Amino acid sequence: TTAIIDSGAQMNCIHEGLIPTKYFEKTKQKLSTANGENLRVNFKVTDVHICNEGICIKQSFILVNDLDIEIILGQPFLEIIKPFKVKTEGITTKIFQQKILFAFNENPITKDITLLKTFSLFKEYSVNLIKTKENHLYFMKQELSNKKLEQHLQTSQMVHFVR
Repeated sequence: TTAIIDSGAQMNCIHEGLIPTKYFEKTKQKLSTANGENLRVNFKVTDVHICNEGICIKQSFILVNDLDIEIILGQPFLEIIKPFKVKTEGITTKIFQQKILFAFNENPITKDITLLKTFSLFKEYSVNLIKTKENHLYFMKQELSNKKLEQHLQTSQMVHFVR
């Protein structure tokens, strides 16, 4: 069975049809999709073993009837295998001093990190530029205020001098 690993999923999920009903436990947990749609959840399974290269990891799963994907390994799974590295071939980790590879069937869907770094640098540059301009304006206002005061003092001295 193929699973997806979703770092945004707060729970591990499995399609109800994959597990015999004798293992179901009632649950009142709520689950919603990333776009806020509520999913119907009535059961969980607490003793699921994910085995790879002779190492088994015990996990709990929420059983979801209307799930397009058979298995979603979410944050609980990722917490157990931390620290891990994401490489092109899959996710690698060390459990009990044994290196394990959770291989990808397809290339992972990732954001363009270079583009994100560029946007981040541009944002930082823009923020710094705005701060510099704000400081420049502040000092110009101070200078203008000082000039007005100086002018006012000169004018009032002239008035006193003329009298």
